[in-house]
Amino acid sequence: MRLRCGDELFEPRLRTGPDGVAVVLGERAWPVSLEPVAAGVFLARHGGRARLFHVARDGTRVHLFWDGVVYTLEEEREGTRRAARPEAGALEAPMPGRVSAVKTAAGARVAKGDELVVVEAMKMENALRAPRDGTVRVVHVVVGEMVAPGRPLLELEP
Repeated sequence: MRLRCGDELFEPRLRTGPDGVAVVLGERAWPVSLEPVAAGVFLARHGGRARLFHVARDGTRVHLFWDGVVYTLEEEREGTRRAARPEAGALEAPMPGRVSAVKTAAGARVAKGDELVVVEAMKMENALRAPRDGTVRVVHVVVGEMVAPGRPLLELEP
């Protein structure tokens, strides 16, 4: 399986051994244990640390919400081309939920890691953070609005 995240292409493999499961990318392996918490919610344990993450699949796309950042992975198959994205700098909803806070506005300068939007799902608040420094071009959502996975919440420009 090949996965594309932005301009990067990955070919992850799982390796099982006496110590459990490891995710392998190239020559590097990361031992990890995954525990399902709820539908689309998992607890990953690696190196004595435990982190909660959310996953939503939409056809060949996998939306991964990890540490306040949304990653969209596209499964690439032989003979397929990468689809054009209408909003290249969009911050997207990682899962279905309700917007409980919008902490920025169009024209605002933001730094990588700044909390921009909070989406509530399954009684948990998920803070979506700026993936890079930039300026908010447009905010597409308001507090109380329901959103689906992959829905653009706001757009950032460098």
